Formats: sequence, structure tokens, C-alpha cells
Amino acid sequence: MTEFNKRYLEFCKPFIEAVKEVYGTMMGTELKPGKPAIKEGKISHGDISSIMGINGTYTGLGGNKKFKGSLVLSWPEETYLKSAGAMLMEEFTEFNEEISDVGMEICNITMGNAKKVLVEQGYNIEMSIPTSVRGKKHEIRAQDGIVTIGTPLESDFGTFYIELSYEDYDA
Repeated sequence: MTEFNKRYLEFCKPFIEAVKEVYGTMMGTELKPGKPAIKEGKISHGDISSIMGINGTYTGLGGNKKFKGSLVLSWPEETYLKSAGAMLMEEFTEFNEEISDVGMEICNITMGNAKKVLVEQGYNIEMSIPTSVRGKKHEIRAQDGIVTIGTPLESDFGTFYIELSYEDYDA
């Protein structure tokens, strides 16, 4: 396994643990990660996606590296409605303005929790403000040359996806 592949896997793990923590603490449900897969081209799987850009520097074996990437959480609408309902302790049967920011909040908390662990591993991370995309079978495309790993996450509310893109380069 190359240093990049090993570091990328280490980079992804805190995000999986962080989103599991968010769902366990804030929504009272356990997430079961499925098999991760390298994604190319289209990376979104859902009807509602929250996206956050990530960049910074990594200091570790092999010297300093700059990196860039993104965190995408993508839900089918039904899973999103159930997740939002559990988080806000209310039932929702359709998407509305009241729950439009829930995915971005989950994305932001996930990033913040993952960042705590990644800082200890040598990452200095700058985060962007999350944004959201909504539409049946919408498409989010990965930038050319950036590796993206997608992992299905199963919960009592249904399956949704976490996709992490990562690329590093010499500082």
C-alpha cells in the first residue's frame, strides 16, 4: 500500500466515526457502514446532499503536503426526512424550509468532530461553510484527478452515503 493510500484511509476513518457519533448522539440510531468503494465521475447517490470543501496541510512522514478535498453527505429524501425528524423531534412527511439546513448542520458537526482527530494526526484543516443541493437524482461530480471514496451508511431511517474526496500535493 502506498503512503498516499494509507494516509487517505487514515483520513477517512475519523469522518465515518464522526457521522456515527452524530447519528448516535443526536438521533438515537446506530449507523452501520457498508463497503467503501472508489468513486469516479458522479459521486452523489441521493435527493439531498450537503457538501463541504476541505483544504489545508499535512505534516508527517514524507514531509509537508498540501491537500484539498470535500465531504459530501447524500440522502434519499425519505432517509433525510426521518433523520431531520429524529434530530428535531418532529415528524416530517415532505421537505420544507424548516428542515432545509439539517443536512448542512449534520455535515458541519461531522467535520468538526473529525477535525479534532485529524489535527492529532498532523492535519491542519481549513473548512468551508457547507452548502446543500436538492433534486431527485441530482449529480455532483468529483474533480478530475481527485480520489473519492464513497461509503453507504445504514440506519433505522434508511441508507445514505458519505463521500470523501482527497488530493495532496507538495507544499
